[in-house]
Amino acid sequence: MQVVLDGRYHAERSVVALGMFDGVHIGHRVLLQKGRALANRQDAPLVVCTFMEHPLTLIAPEKCPPLLTTFDERVRLMEALGVDVLYAMPFDRSVMDMLPEEYVGQLVRRFHPTDVVCGYNHTFGKKGEGTPALLAALGDALGFSTAVVPKITLKGQEVSSTAIRGWLRQGAVTRARAL
Repeated sequence: MQVVLDGRYHAERSVVALGMFDGVHIGHRVLLQKGRALANRQDAPLVVCTFMEHPLTLIAPEKCPPLLTTFDERVRLMEALGVDVLYAMPFDRSVMDMLPEEYVGQLVRRFHPTDVVCGYNHTFGKKGEGTPALLAALGDALGFSTAVVPKITLKGQEVSSTAIRGWLRQGAVTRARAL
């Protein structure tokens, strides 16, 4: 797997998976497996586009949750799931203030995606105004398909980094590990 931290990566075509992927939990794995299947079908690399640090470190530091995994752990977990390129960019003011349409335009120019995969609750762009519905509409206009992974549950419990952190705060390590 190629890890890109300097922004110097362009693809002639790709499948792009969007998200923070903190913990690379079951829900993330479903999303990445969907991306891998699409990439295989398109004969294109699977590119994960993420951030080095959680966006809340800049947006609202007092609300920023502790990360479940280190960056190196995320790299190892994603490599095991068949990710071809991990494109991790810094989250700075220019990214924070970027309109959702600008953000997607940048993705298209850099990665030329045939497909973009995200979770049902993924947000992007200024003030998190970009939604999966907007991504799909932009994809229709810009020539890529959008796959939105629905909420993933395990035994009635939503699988999310927030839920995992909650179990860990309660000392329920076995429950957290199950997710």
